[in-house]
Amino acid sequence: MNSELRIELRDDNRIKLHFMNPSSWSQVNSGYARGFAFFNGKQYPSPSLAKLFDSQNSFPNFVSLLRQLNGFFIGFRATNDSVTLAVDHMRTMPLYYAILGKDAFISDDAYWVQEQVQDDTPDQLSMIEFLLTRIVSGSDTLSPSVKQVQAGEAVELVVTSEGVRKESCRFYEFDHAHPTEQSVEELTVRFDKCLKAAFHRLAQFAEGRTVVVPLGGGLDSRLIVLMLKETGHDAIVSFTYGRPGNQESRMSRRVAAELHIPWHFITYNNQAWRDWYNSSQWTEYSKYASGLSSTPHLQDWPAVWELKMKRLIPDDSVFVPGHGPNDIRERLPAEWWKMDKISTDELTNGICEAYCTIQDWQRQSNIIQRELLEKAKSILQPPSTLTPNQAIAYFDRWLWESTLTKFVINSVRVYEFWGYQWWLPLCDLEFIRVWGSLPFQLRLKKRFERAYVRGLENKRTGKTPITDTSGHVFGPIIVRALSRLRLRKFVRRQRARFEYRHHHFAWYGLIPEDDYYRSFHGQENINTYLANQTFKRIFPQRKIPEGLDFLANSPEHQD
Repeated sequence: MNSELRIELRDDNRIKLHFMNPSSWSQVNSGYARGFAFFNGKQYPSPSLAKLFDSQNSFPNFVSLLRQLNGFFIGFRATNDSVTLAVDHMRTMPLYYAILGKDAFISDDAYWVQEQVQDDTPDQLSMIEFLLTRIVSGSDTLSPSVKQVQAGEAVELVVTSEGVRKESCRFYEFDHAHPTEQSVEELTVRFDKCLKAAFHRLAQFAEGRTVVVPLGGGLDSRLIVLMLKETGHDAIVSFTYGRPGNQESRMSRRVAAELHIPWHFITYNNQAWRDWYNSSQWTEYSKYASGLSSTPHLQDWPAVWELKMKRLIPDDSVFVPGHGPNDIRERLPAEWWKMDKISTDELTNGICEAYCTIQDWQRQSNIIQRELLEKAKSILQPPSTLTPNQAIAYFDRWLWESTLTKFVINSVRVYEFWGYQWWLPLCDLEFIRVWGSLPFQLRLKKRFERAYVRGLENKRTGKTPITDTSGHVFGPIIVRALSRLRLRKFVRRQRARFEYRHHHFAWYGLIPEDDYYRSFHGQENINTYLANQTFKRIFPQRKIPEGLDFLANSPEHQD
C-alpha cells in the first residue's frame, strides 16, 4: 500500500516524497494534492487541485493561491530544485518533513519521516508538553528532527549548494476582529447567510451520498442536522454511543425523532473497551492517528467500527461531525475582564493553565513551567502588555492552533481509518471568518449559537427546543467553591473512583482496574493514559521523567 517517489536534484541534493496511501493522492506533473476545495466558486477535487498547484511558478504565487482556497486539503509542488508544502487552514490532514544535511524527507506519515532520519530520542520539551496536554504545539513533534506543517502554513524547501534551505509563511491565522457596530439581528443575518453557503458546499462535496452525523446532546451536532434539513439534504443517518440510558443519548434520540432522522445507538461498556483497545485494529489506528504530535482520538472510534461491521450505513457515506470554533472551550481567567492591562507573563500563564488539561499544571516544577511559558511566548510573540480584548484574542488563537486543530480536528482520522470520507461545515473558511468577528460576549457560554439553534429548532419542529447538555455550568462553579474550602482534591479523587464503573462513555474500562484505582485520583483523564501509552509505544527504550509518568506514581506520592 505504501509508495514513495524519489526526486534527484542538482548538486547531489535529494528530496524524497512518500505517500501513506497513494490512491488518496492525485498528481499532475509537479503538483500533488489530496482533498477537496473551492476556488472562485468552482469545485476542485484532488486532480483539479493538483493541476492548480502545478501551475504556480513561485512561492509567493503558491501562497497567494492558498489564501483564496476554501476547503480541506494538503498538497505540494515539487520541481527540480524545490518543494512547496501546504496544509489547509484547519490542518485537517497532517503533513510532515525533516531536513538532514543535503536531504529532505516529506510525507503524510510522521513515522516514515522519523525512520528516515533515525530520530529515536524524544525532544525533551515536546515530551513534557505532550504528557501535560496530549499534543505538541507549533511546528514541533515528539522527534527533534521531524516537523509538522502548521494550520494555514506553506513551507518551501529549496536546494542550494550548501544544502536545503527552508522558508515558511502563514497564509491563514485565526484572529478575532470586531466588525463595525452591528446589532444581534444584523449579525444573525450574516451568520445565517454564510452558514447556508457552507452547507451548500457540503452538498456539492457529498453529491447526494448519505451524511452520517455523530449526534450528541450539545449544540454543534444539533446545528449540523438542523442545517442539513434546512438546506434540503434528506439522506441523513445519526448515531450516538455510550452506556445505555446516558444523558447524551437521551437528548440525541429526542432530536433525531423530532427531525425524523434514523438514529443508531452503539453500546459501550468496560469489557467492550478492553476488547477494542487490545485489538490489532487499535494498534494500527493509534499509530495512524497520533502522528508524533497528538494522542489518538478515542471517543467514536469503536462506534464507527460497529456501524461498519453491522452495515448500518452505506460504504460511500460522508461523516459530518460538529467540529468547529465552538470546540475552543471557554476557560478564560475570570479576572482578565476586570483588568486594565495584562502582562505577557499573565497571558501565557493563563494559557498554560487552560492548556494543561491532563495533568495538574500547578504541580509541575518551576523549570517545566518556565520552559512551556517561554515556548508559548515564542509562538505567539505578544506585546509586553495587552488590553483584556487583546489577551483574549491571543488566548483564543492559542487554543485554536493547539487543542482545536491538532486534537479535535485530528479526530477525522477515525473516519478515514474505517474507509469513509468526511466534511466539516462548521470549519468552512467563510463561516469561521464570520464566527471570528462575533463579539466575545456573544461567544461566551455559546450565547449567540444557542439563540440561533433554538430559533432554528423551533422553526423546523414547531416545538419548544430540547434543552442541550453544553450549557451546564454547575460543575465549574462547584469545583471553584470546593477549592476555596480546600476540598477539591478529595472531590476529584472520589469522582475518579466513581467514573471507572459509571462514566457515560465507559472508556476507562480499557485500563486494568488495579492500575486505574492506583493512579487516577484527580486531574487525570483518559487522555492522560493515552498520552502515557502513546509515548511509551513510540519510544519504548526511553523513560518518562519522574513526576510525569503518573502510572508509576501512587496517590500518596502525588499528595
